[in-house]
Amino acid sequence: MTARAPKDDEERIKAMMAILNGRGRSIADVIEHITGSPPSEETVEAVTNRLRWAQENDEDVDIAEVVESLNRMADQWA
Repeated sequence: MTARAPKDDEERIKAMMAILNGRGRSIADVIEHITGSPPSEETVEAVTNRLRWAQENDEDVDIAEVVESLNRMADQWA
């Protein structure tokens, strides 16, 4: 599951229309879909920060890869 910023105004409008029509999902919902369990606030914040960084740098983000990386790091610290 990847995410990227809209590449033009048309995509931005389509994305906003989808959100307004109830087809948007929260980052927590996406993470829960990937992992099968509700994420911690820290995980949501970390993924949100990574998405913002990617948007600022015009990069795509593999959300599942970010979540898996965070989980591996948490397992190492446990």
